[in-house]
Amino acid sequence: MTKKTEPGRMAGIVGRWLGKNKSEQAHGGRLAAIGRHWIARLKDDRGSALVEFAVVLPVMISILTGTASFSMFLYNYQQLGFTVSNASQLVASQQGLLANGDPCATAVTSVTGALPHWTAGNFTYTVTITDSAGTAHTYGPTAGSSFSCTAGYALMADNEPFALTVTYRYTWLPILSFSPSGNLSASQTSVTE
Repeated sequence: MTKKTEPGRMAGIVGRWLGKNKSEQAHGGRLAAIGRHWIARLKDDRGSALVEFAVVLPVMISILTGTASFSMFLYNYQQLGFTVSNASQLVASQQGLLANGDPCATAVTSVTGALPHWTAGNFTYTVTITDSAGTAHTYGPTAGSSFSCTAGYALMADNEPFALTVTYRYTWLPILSFSPSGNLSASQTSVTE
């Protein structure tokens, strides 16, 4: 049968094991309590939540920023595609009726009018007009809003394709000065009427 020891007696046994005399053994209970206190503090996890938060926060911010940036990219890509489609159909349907006699300038006006908050200098336009003989005439690529092809107006023929390609220099994270950029590009071919 094993004999149970009391905490004070245990301190005395530990004190004797460490080579302390009887007066030092009286304080052994206090030393054991201090030791238990420090062991309990080492097992305490009150600060671990703060450390975990500090480690996870940059990762979460990166994920949220990337998700927002990719969502804005898709939204802008959709806007550009819709605008280019409308501009191409407008020019193709107005064959022979354009007031300024310039299909390229009409396409530029349509695109910049539909996307007023986009930087006009970041657009690059390319137009391909097919004449009645089936020969394709390409104008551009021209950057900015000064795109003109008055000679192409006379080449537009019924039931021939009119192709418009617009490229926009896009900044992924416009709030950051070091953000990467790329190009959004949309193309649409319409048949002139």
